[in-house]
Amino acid sequence: MAFNSSHSLLGKTVLTILGIYVLYICCVGLFSTVSDQAYQPPAEVPKTDKARAAVMADALVQPIDGELHCLFGWLPNDLFPVPQFIDNKTNFQRGVIYAIRSASDVLAHQIARYGERDTVPPLLVDATAKYFAYADNVWGWWWLYDTESRYKAGVKNWRRWSDLVGIGGKNGQIYNMTTNDVVAILNWCIATTDYALGILNDENVGHFRADDVVYYVKGVCYVVDNILEALLLCDESIATRGGKENVDECQKRFNMIAAFNPIYVVAGSYGVGDSFWPNHIAALARHVDVVNNRLSDIRHAMMN
Repeated sequence: MAFNSSHSLLGKTVLTILGIYVLYICCVGLFSTVSDQAYQPPAEVPKTDKARAAVMADALVQPIDGELHCLFGWLPNDLFPVPQFIDNKTNFQRGVIYAIRSASDVLAHQIARYGERDTVPPLLVDATAKYFAYADNVWGWWWLYDTESRYKAGVKNWRRWSDLVGIGGKNGQIYNMTTNDVVAILNWCIATTDYALGILNDENVGHFRADDVVYYVKGVCYVVDNILEALLLCDESIATRGGKENVDECQKRFNMIAAFNPIYVVAGSYGVGDSFWPNHIAALARHVDVVNNRLSDIRHAMMN
């Protein structure tokens, strides 16, 4: 009798754990959002170098910080097959960290030193090469060296750098963004959206990978949008020299990309495009292509 009772208790425990796990996956799928993420601008337009440094740093880390502190946190390193079941949010977060890594490197070299011969602040070197470069799927052991702690450290370093701008002394940091720096950052924006466009235009993407591609690209574009919005706040001449029409169209398309969230992603007849079903990959690619072209026009105007 004791054996049967223990066996029954074990079975109930296993079923309870499985039930909780299935319920967790369902909740993540129902309540994790992948649409309408947008840059949260400061209340006032920055007027000082310290304020501009804070705007640029916050624009960079906002996407990753938001994902780390969202309802269900960072999904790519969840235990068991959670990332495989909830792949829309997971791929969105992977797109975010992909863009953050290169953006952190570009901004560290362009806005945190006086010129090419100046050194990059150690805080930003660590953020770029040590923390954001960390793999996105490391669970860690007793929460040591897991993905979340590394990315949070990168966010902390960037915000610490902006806090130290203009204070003087050996710990003081500088903010310096010239027209050449703006052009270099725009070059990064163009290269990154071009990369996203290349993923969308891959003819080998089939129906069952379509949603992975769509949400990964949304994550990448989220970061680019943030950086562009911060640039426009910190250098008001961009909108004038680059053309208000170009800037407005970029912002409009980025808003469309953020809101793009089909109930079910379909890549109807991706090779030919004559299917009865819609092609969501091609629809998203159209928005990214317009952004890429408008960014190129803005960059070209800034160089003249």
